[in-house]
Amino acid sequence: MTTRRSFLTGAAAAVTFASRPAKLWSQAGASALVFSVDPQQTLATVPLNFTGLSYESAQLGHPAFFSKENRSLIALIRRLGQQGVLRIGGNTEEYTRWSDDDADAAKNNTPQAIGPDAGTAAKTASILIPAAIRNLNDFVDAIGWRVIYGLDLRHGTPENAAAEARYVAATLGSKLICFQIGNEPDMNHADGSKERWTFDYYYPLWQQFHDAVRQAVPSARFAGPDIAKEYSWVTAMAGKHADIDFLTGHYYAEGPPADPKMTLEYLLHRGNDPASGEIASVQAATRVLGKGFRMSEGNSCFHGGKPGVSDTVASALWSGDYMLQVAQAGYLGVNLHGGGDGLYTPIAGSLEEGFTARPVYYGMLLAERFAGSTLVAASLSAQSPAQNVTGFAASAGRDWKLALFNKAPEPVKIKIDGLKRTKPRGEATFLHGRAIDEKQGVKFGDSSVGPDGSFSPKPQISFAIEHGSGAFEIPGYTAAYIEL
Repeated sequence: MTTRRSFLTGAAAAVTFASRPAKLWSQAGASALVFSVDPQQTLATVPLNFTGLSYESAQLGHPAFFSKENRSLIALIRRLGQQGVLRIGGNTEEYTRWSDDDADAAKNNTPQAIGPDAGTAAKTASILIPAAIRNLNDFVDAIGWRVIYGLDLRHGTPENAAAEARYVAATLGSKLICFQIGNEPDMNHADGSKERWTFDYYYPLWQQFHDAVRQAVPSARFAGPDIAKEYSWVTAMAGKHADIDFLTGHYYAEGPPADPKMTLEYLLHRGNDPASGEIASVQAATRVLGKGFRMSEGNSCFHGGKPGVSDTVASALWSGDYMLQVAQAGYLGVNLHGGGDGLYTPIAGSLEEGFTARPVYYGMLLAERFAGSTLVAASLSAQSPAQNVTGFAASAGRDWKLALFNKAPEPVKIKIDGLKRTKPRGEATFLHGRAIDEKQGVKFGDSSVGPDGSFSPKPQISFAIEHGSGAFEIPGYTAAYIEL
C-alpha cells in the first residue's frame, strides 16, 4: 500500500505540471540527478520498422482474425507506427499443419482469439488454409507492416513446410520479410526422451527444411534460430554462416509466474539489465555473421505472464525502457508477444468483444517515437539505492529526443547537460497511470488510445534550455518523453 500511495503523490504532481510551465527543482524533497549527453558518441540508428508484434500461428486457424474486416485491431496496430513487423509463430507454430483445401477449416476448433502461450495449455493444433493467408495479406496491406512467418519444424515435414511456404510467399509477395523454421528449438525434446535438442542435432534438421523451402521458393529468405534462452545457439548459428538474413531469439524479463520472486518490483529493476549476457552474445554473433539480430518474441514474464505484474502500469515502464535499451545496443527490432486476453498482450480482445490497448502498449508507443533517430551515449549521475532511473538520448536531424524512466515511487529532478544546438525550450510528455499496480487508465500525454486508434497526446510541461542545459522533474513511477 505504501508503494501505491507514493505513486499517487507523484501523479498529483503531474497534474500540477500540466497547468503551468515547470519550475527548476520545483517539488520539495525530490532528489536530483544529472543526465549527461555525449552527442559525439553515436550508438545506433533505430530502424523505421523497429516496433513489432508477435502472435501465435494457431491464430491463423481462425481466418477472420487477421483480415481487412478487423478494423479495430488494424487501427491499434497502425497507431504503433507506419512501419513495423508482424511475426507469426509461438509455441503453436509447432502444432500446425498446412492444407491447400479451404474446406479443411471445418476441422478446426480454433477460438476467435488465441492468447499468449501458457506452456502445454496452448498446444492448439490448427489446420492452416489458403483463405487464412489471403486474409492475412489483406490485413498486412491495411496496417502497412511486413511479416516474419514461422514454419513447423518439430512436428512438421520438409514437404509440408515447402508447400506452406510456397503459398505464403506467392500471396504476401514483398510484404513477406522471411521465414523462420521452428520455434524455440532449444526447448524441444526428442520423442520419448527427457534430453533437450542440442544445436548439433537441430542444425542439420533446420538445413533439411531450409533446402526444401528454398527449392519450392527460390527467392525465400530466412531468419533464426528463434531460440528461447540458449544464446549460445545464436553464436553457433552465426558461426555456421547460415543462409539467414538476420539472427533471432526470444527474451522474457522474468518467470515462471509461480515464483514468488517474480514481482512488479523485480520487473522494474530487472529492466536495468534487460538481457544479462544476451546483449553481449548478440553483439558478438552479429559481428561474426555480419548481419543483425531481432528479438522476435518476448514480454514481461514467460508462461503467459503474471497477474498484477504483466497487466499493470509497471509493464508500460518496462516495455518502453527495454525497447530503447536494446535499440541502442543495435538490435534490428523487438516483437512483443500477445493475443486474445493474455495477461501481457499489448492489444487485448476479440472480433466479438472488440480490442483495447493494454499498459504494455503505451511503452511501445513511447519507444516507437525514436524510430529513424540515432541514439547517442548518455549517462545518469550516481543514484542512491532508492532510485531507479534510466535515460536515452537521440538526434533527429537538428532536434533531440530524450526518454527518462523513473521506476521508483519518489519524484526525481533531472538536469540535462551536454546538448548542442537545441531549441530554447524543451517539452516533456509523461507516461503514467493512477498507480503502478493499476491495470487500466494508463495515459501518455494526458491521452489514452481509443479502440479506433484515436490518440491526442500533448506535452505536460515546458522548460528552458540554456547553453545546452535544462531541468525538469519526473513524478514517481512515470516515464518522460522530451523533445527539444
